[in-house]
Amino acid sequence: NDLVDEVRLMVFPVILGKGKRVFGETSDKKPLQLTDSKTVGDGVAILIYKPADAS
Repeated sequence: NDLVDEVRLMVFPVILGKGKRVFGETSDKKPLQLTDSKTVGDGVAILIYKPADAS
């Protein structure tokens, strides 16, 4: 079930002790390809990925 067309992540330049997993527990491996990136504000990175096998 390939239900994901695109993943957009905003990465903030802050280190925290603990956190939740973005995608929870999974045994599936789905390679992603970075298709776009930009920085905004105080070093916030916006990363856009698509499944590696998508055309």
